[in-house]
Amino acid sequence: MGKTMSTARAKKDVSPKTQEFIENHGVILFVWFLLLVVGWMQRGTALMRGELKGNDDYMRMVEIRDWLGGQGWFDLTQYRLNPVDPLYSHWSRISDVLIGGPIKLLTPIFGAQTAELIAVIAYPSLLLLLFLYLVVALTRKLSDVSSVPLAAAFMASLSLATLAQFNMGRIDHHGLQIVMALGALWYLIKSEDKPKTAIYSGVLCGLGFYVGIESAPYVGAAIIGFVLIWVFDENDAAKRMRYFGLALAATTVVSLLLSAPPSRWFIPSCDALSIVYTQLTLAIALVLWGLSYLSQKLVKPWARFIAAGALGLTAVAITVALFPNCLKGPYAEVDPRLAEVWLSNVAEAGKFHTFLLGDIAAGSLIILLPIFTLLGYFLYHKKTGRGLSLAPRSIFIFLVMTLLAGLIQFRLMSFASSFGILFAAYLLASGLEWAGKFENEAKKIAVRIGLIIVMAPITIPYTLDWVIKLAAPSPAAEAPVAETNIANDKDALTCTSAPILKQLNTLPVGTALTQIDLGAPILKHTGLSVTSAPYHRNTSGNLAAINTFLGSDADAQKEIENMKADYLIACADMNETKLLTTYEPEGLLARLIDGYEPSWLEKLDVDEAGLLLVYKVK
Repeated sequence: MGKTMSTARAKKDVSPKTQEFIENHGVILFVWFLLLVVGWMQRGTALMRGELKGNDDYMRMVEIRDWLGGQGWFDLTQYRLNPVDPLYSHWSRISDVLIGGPIKLLTPIFGAQTAELIAVIAYPSLLLLLFLYLVVALTRKLSDVSSVPLAAAFMASLSLATLAQFNMGRIDHHGLQIVMALGALWYLIKSEDKPKTAIYSGVLCGLGFYVGIESAPYVGAAIIGFVLIWVFDENDAAKRMRYFGLALAATTVVSLLLSAPPSRWFIPSCDALSIVYTQLTLAIALVLWGLSYLSQKLVKPWARFIAAGALGLTAVAITVALFPNCLKGPYAEVDPRLAEVWLSNVAEAGKFHTFLLGDIAAGSLIILLPIFTLLGYFLYHKKTGRGLSLAPRSIFIFLVMTLLAGLIQFRLMSFASSFGILFAAYLLASGLEWAGKFENEAKKIAVRIGLIIVMAPITIPYTLDWVIKLAAPSPAAEAPVAETNIANDKDALTCTSAPILKQLNTLPVGTALTQIDLGAPILKHTGLSVTSAPYHRNTSGNLAAINTFLGSDADAQKEIENMKADYLIACADMNETKLLTTYEPEGLLARLIDGYEPSWLEKLDVDEAGLLLVYKVK
């Protein structure tokens, strides 16, 4: 009765159009605005200094500047990264266009610096808005309960692992990939009513390969999703499957033509769009086309399933036979020493269980939503009996495919967390609806608050973190922490902060042999070239950094000579520094931090804060 009266009162107080706007957009826009405010409070100071979120964001801006500065569309070489053997980037131009285009348009009005600031704030913010709309729209495909939009927005707003890909200053391509993955799923489900929307799903999958091969799990999920539509002989199944397959293949081929000059079209590459993945999508499209014309001959679902599985495995087998090296993964060619010292310590390139064992609280923050999704899916099927219908089935497939990929390579877990929001939101909305059955108003409110607290994606991880810290040995015996410790100030300067690095612009332009994690920020904030940055294709430059900072004076001099470096730059206090000095306590980096000054280096007092160790090669 109370609900009916409140609804009637709401309808009386506002117009139908206003009510519709609130229901369709109000929650989303409110949560989006709230996230932007929080994001600015956290990152505003750093953004105003010109700082971005991480290494890939710095490198993306460097690539955009080079392109806007006249570097050719097909020329993805980073000439200032390892000048003796410049890095040929495997990134796509899609992000360059989406970010660089607005910068180009805004620069005559606001100047280059302000134009870049606007772009690095607006671009991830708009992606976040699209992300929220897609999450709510997809969750509504599971239930029409009035609390679904609120539950979906609530789950999304506290999915910190996923939201990290949409932070202001995050201009790497992972946020774009997540939006494209959700979009591909949306159009797959929409094809039930409008078969031609399968084309859009195929286009987003093809573009996904162009943006980065991390998209492969969601592309695979979309392929399985359309095949199952045909297996279960749903509406216009053959037509939808053909539309998707042709769009996927055509988009991949066009993307290959746009991604590289003709001389590189047939060069196989396992870590980016190349003939490898183009051939595979063409084979898949041919399989889907062929299956669509077998509908009359294969009537039984099991027969269709076997035929699709056999032909699909054949397409994959042909690709493996032609390009067997790609079975080893995108990092197969990384030098063993680099893999041991550097890559094995890069969390996003490793397995999820390794990360989980190292940080149980953070690991649970990432895995929790996929677990909620598994529970939500089985509850949905038990409650409605429609777990195998198109929307829940497709969402479940996308979740499982990305989750399995994320367990193998940690950086893909952000996809699984995104799909995990959907059934987690359904689970919460169902719980809130169930709590409404209590007649006692106080009990009803208490149960709902309890459900919200328990199911909030941050509750269990933060509880675990608190318990772990409580159980940890008391730090009383350790040296007291000074009040000026930069770790206690989110806006304090570090080695990669713009004011610190911009001091290097007082040096004559040259090449600096740097630690790996210093390379990309130096490229963005200074005119120097660098030898090293955290990219697996930069083998010689990264090896030079490892051998220099872990080796003897003779080793370092040899590498500096090979790299034709004018400077040696290191950081006195950063994670990489701790890693290298722990790995080799007698290495050059450890000795430099202790005050050692080699005769072949001249120390330069560039950094007044004393964070950077800067030397000129004599």
